[in-house]
Amino acid sequence: MTALPAASRSKLAKLLGMLGSDHGGERDAAALAVARLVKAAGLTWAQILAPVPVKREPLFSTWRATCAELAKRPGDLRAWERKFVADLPAFPRISTKQRYILGEIAERVLTRGRT
Repeated sequence: MTALPAASRSKLAKLLGMLGSDHGGERDAAALAVARLVKAAGLTWAQILAPVPVKREPLFSTWRATCAELAKRPGDLRAWERKFVADLPAFPRISTKQRYILGEIAERVLTRGRT
């Protein structure tokens, strides 16, 4: 599935917000701009609105940043998790399994209390 690039998603969000305008001309212009944006991306509305497949990624920009955030909360980690999180940044890259485990730990520890 092809996703809308981040810059286009941001622009789309702004344009969709304009559809609630009290000014008809602004609403019309926003609607036309939205249609052009979708067409230029080569996507359909069904593709844009389809649920994004779940991909286990760290909650932060990189897996190393996720490790750093987790290291700030050692009391929330199990003993083996503390060692895992401490050792992982030494690797030049991580495996799919390591990424999955890191994602599971991060989801449990870092999303606690979020709604």
